[in-house]
Amino acid sequence: MRILIADDEKELLELLAFSLKNEGWIVDTASEIDEVKMHLDAFTYAVIILDRTFHGKDRVKELILYAKQKNASQPVLILSALGTVDDKVEGLEFGADDYLEKPFDVKELRARIIALSRRFSPKKLQLYGFDIDLIHQSVQKEGIEIVLSKNEHTLLFYLLNRNAIASRDEIMDALYDNPQNITPNAIDELVARLRRKLHPLIVKTIKTRGYLIEI
Repeated sequence: MRILIADDEKELLELLAFSLKNEGWIVDTASEIDEVKMHLDAFTYAVIILDRTFHGKDRVKELILYAKQKNASQPVLILSALGTVDDKVEGLEFGADDYLEKPFDVKELRARIIALSRRFSPKKLQLYGFDIDLIHQSVQKEGIEIVLSKNEHTLLFYLLNRNAIASRDEIMDALYDNPQNITPNAIDELVARLRRKLHPLIVKTIKTRGYLIEI
């Protein structure tokens, strides 16, 4: 997925971009108001992350309004050092969908990004010519149901709902009651079968880290 981070602290931007790109996400950054708007004009984002203040001025209300005018269902997370209850209430009243106070743990930020993207994600997708219904967990092509084995089905929708890199160990834990009895090669073989049934590029291999389906 593609996310946008806007903050006038350039060192923080670089650190966050580096950390979140490791999830397999596309990360755009902006440190000026005009840059933020330029990115919003050019791309659709799964989540945008905004600081409240830019060079000492609170501009988040303006940016949220701009983002929501472009896409009414655009998920917005405020990431700010302004962390009183009143600050958070105000940010949510401006239209933000979540609010995280600085300093923060990157693990929590990552979890909130995933939660927001799930909350606002489309219920149906088209990937490589396949129609995928995330609610009913079905896969069709040209109106014909694609039959998957239980594990192929579980793997597909686990990766789609995760929307981030999943290691082999994480996949084994998600798919099997006794993952200790499963070898990593079994996951590789399962991925290969899913690619053969759907499309060779539907599941991406992230070297040394695991697997990803990009939405």
